[in-house]
Amino acid sequence: MSTHLITNVRTALAYTVQAIRYADNALILFLEMSDFPLPANPIKIQYYQDVIDHLTEVYLAMKGLPFDTYFPSDPIITVAPVVAQVQDNQHLINLSDNRISLALDKTEDSINYVDQALLLCADDEKLNGQLFFIKLGLVEARDALVSGLNEPDFLVG
Repeated sequence: MSTHLITNVRTALAYTVQAIRYADNALILFLEMSDFPLPANPIKIQYYQDVIDHLTEVYLAMKGLPFDTYFPSDPIITVAPVVAQVQDNQHLINLSDNRISLALDKTEDSINYVDQALLLCADDEKLNGQLFFIKLGLVEARDALVSGLNEPDFLVG
């Protein structure tokens, strides 16, 4: 198996882990908003949860590929929420949107590396199929990220 193929998948896996961490952090921040003056939009919360679910499925699919996906220099990024003592909803929204933007960037990077891996394994139909479904999961996560960003922050109506 090509070392370039394995490297692309390992890199996509590392970016997927980062995207999961950022999306999870964004959801935590968004859930910390107080109900005053309006409650947080549950549709936006659901999109963020969908992102985490899709990326987790992709992560597990990548770990199940028929080669070693261990990446010795996996980045360790701590993205624990840092919030002021007084909960300021606008501050939390900005932090959450920032984390979702970072998750979107990492998801796009993962898609690009999976695309490169797909090109490298064109001869292996089984692996190509597995990578294609991984790419579909990443695209679904990306679409949910974009939809979540475009949803209003508060439940209105």
